[in-house]
Amino acid sequence: MLVPLALVMGYALSSAEVGCGDYVLEKADLSDFERLCPQLFSDASVPPMRPVPVIPAPVIRDSLIDAARDSVSATSALSASDSVGRGASADTATVPDAPLRVHRPDSTKFQVLIFGDSMLEWLAKRLCDYTMENGYELTSVIWYSSSTRIWAQTDTLDFFLDRIRPDFVMLCLGSNELFVRDLQKRDKYIATIVSKIGNRPFLWIGPPNWKPDTGINDLIRKNVGPERFFESRRLELDRADDEVHPTRVAAAQWMDSVATWMRSSSSYTIRMDSPAVRRNRVYRQYMLKPLR
Repeated sequence: MLVPLALVMGYALSSAEVGCGDYVLEKADLSDFERLCPQLFSDASVPPMRPVPVIPAPVIRDSLIDAARDSVSATSALSASDSVGRGASADTATVPDAPLRVHRPDSTKFQVLIFGDSMLEWLAKRLCDYTMENGYELTSVIWYSSSTRIWAQTDTLDFFLDRIRPDFVMLCLGSNELFVRDLQKRDKYIATIVSKIGNRPFLWIGPPNWKPDTGINDLIRKNVGPERFFESRRLELDRADDEVHPTRVAAAQWMDSVATWMRSSSSYTIRMDSPAVRRNRVYRQYMLKPLR
């Protein structure tokens, strides 16, 4: 064991070959081996390999989006790539500092609000067919046994106008006031409701009289003008068992008459194209109890 160790030590310290009997150990020239396998040798004169910079994923994603949707950003990204190919350092190649331009489609839709008394139950359902056909969103607020006085003297209408922010307002009121005598008070109530609606375009659908009224229809027409009042009392509608409310089919015919009248008027820019197909109705509906 000591003999081989002595040979190795002698070989390491000697500048010439070392012999032992028939065996001779000589120094080998490793210059060619170093040339063939440079990775096994470290030379301070050769700079170490620089790590490849890693671009964060969000930067890559943003660059790709800009390149695809903005020709200017795409050209800048290409120029930076060319400079790297011509020998520029990878550290100096930066992603263009341009704002992200991503198309985001407008998700808000034209909002339609209809409010009123119990006459809205089937009327609003048919109106929903029209709003869905024309790409609008509908909100219906039914306040049972309500009148112009209730809507004028409470903040309920203010609440829903602020909540829905409608682009177009429809209302159907007056059925519970066909036989009132205090028309001067009703005149103020109607004016208050119109004031609450403000500068929003609107249509007042008159009550579908089942008997002659004492003046509520004419009073509404006077306040809102003939171009914003649909006179429903002229229609002949089939009635439900209570002989007051239109039947489901009659209410749909009622709404169809309103839509036809709106299409023939130049006062309305809202589209009321007839529903081409039958859809499952989707709309928001609020049902309020009568005041005690």
